[in-house]
Amino acid sequence: MNYLKLRISKAWLIALAFLFSGLLLGDRPAAKAYTVDEVVDMTAQYLIAIWRDNKTLKTIYPPQILPISSNAKVYGACGKLVTGEEVAGSSYCSSSHTIYLVPEQLETLSRVFGPSAIAYAIAHEFGHALQAVYRIKLSGPSRELQADCLAGFVIGSGSKQLGVTREDVINMGRAAYAIGDASHGTGAQRSYALLSGMGVFKSTCKESDITALANGTLRDPALLKLSSTRSGNAGVDSSKTPYPKTLKTALGI
Repeated sequence: MNYLKLRISKAWLIALAFLFSGLLLGDRPAAKAYTVDEVVDMTAQYLIAIWRDNKTLKTIYPPQILPISSNAKVYGACGKLVTGEEVAGSSYCSSSHTIYLVPEQLETLSRVFGPSAIAYAIAHEFGHALQAVYRIKLSGPSRELQADCLAGFVIGSGSKQLGVTREDVINMGRAAYAIGDASHGTGAQRSYALLSGMGVFKSTCKESDITALANGTLRDPALLKLSSTRSGNAGVDSSKTPYPKTLKTALGI
């Protein structure tokens, strides 16, 4: 597919930056009201471009991204062999290296938390794809929190090109906080992992840090503040990233 050979041209990057700054990752007026499908398309192309341009990943095919309808079922691989398996919102199948997206459900996420939540959801699944590539065997909340952290890294690495604003990061943090649960980590843990990947906090995406976060043994005042304030960013200036990360430093490899 052409998406697998994507490179960032100047004109394309300008158009993408306008989309993200004007609609996808902000609430400023835009010349065009993009549909969820268009937002998914632009986000997916950008994330695949990041994958292909990364020195560590350029020899590995990026995950394929497959939007499906809300009533679709997946057979074989990660789906049930006979009856099929319904996909909710977004999911990653390591057997076929595929990210499944349900635009109808992503639209609901966008209405509640803003369009930037779509970028977060897709980047989270890219995090799972990275785990598969590096054969990371974390499970339970640790696996999901590391995917959140890697999502933060992927989004943060393109923040200047995409025009990601402080408000955008706050909205993503709020989305992460709101969808916390027993299997994915608490809201505070998910927000902390996302912001750590972006470089707002010092903690990394490596297994030891993520395991400590999931187990409740990570002692960081920022995490405690997130837990006590019940917010997506605990008043931290998320536009500042004093702890920038590369893929290798994020994963500790």
